[in-house]
Amino acid sequence: AVRGAASSSQRAAPKREKPPGGLWVLALFAVPFAAAGIGIFVFMVVSPLYDWARMQTWQPVAAQVESATLQSHHGSKGGTTHSVSVRYRYALGGATYTGQRAAIHERADNIGSFQEQLGRRLKRAQQTGEPVQVWVNARNPSESIADRSLRLGLLGLALGIGGLTGGFGLWVLAAVVRKLWGAFQASSAL
Repeated sequence: AVRGAASSSQRAAPKREKPPGGLWVLALFAVPFAAAGIGIFVFMVVSPLYDWARMQTWQPVAAQVESATLQSHHGSKGGTTHSVSVRYRYALGGATYTGQRAAIHERADNIGSFQEQLGRRLKRAQQTGEPVQVWVNARNPSESIADRSLRLGLLGLALGIGGLTGGFGLWVLAAVVRKLWGAFQASSAL
């Protein structure tokens, strides 16, 4: 009789269960999506917006284009992206500077015709010798840009991709955390 009582008390003792291993696999699956989405948001949305905002105080200066190239990049799937490479010279405060930044978004893309139009405009200025307006940071005159336009289409695309990718990853991670928290609370209550 004593043996039976001891065995029933052993059965009644609460047993803490480990969370299913699948939750950890799911969390590991979600981390790259969350990281990619956050990275896209920071580097392709926040950074250009920050640059654009601070460039609004920069002053226009006439510059001479020394070289300008519209570069075409052909992808493995047949798509073509464009980027602009430029070198220009300008003077400010009695000193001469050289600039090489063409636009806020410096990566090659095929969103609209911005890159092609900018490349043609700068190439034409190089060929004709006509000066172009560039924007110069008066506090740091070595910092300049040929075109400070904010490209809303590119920002919108980056925001959409970053939001979907990061949102999916963060949603899955939140679901895993909720499930683990619920399992922890249930085992603590026993």
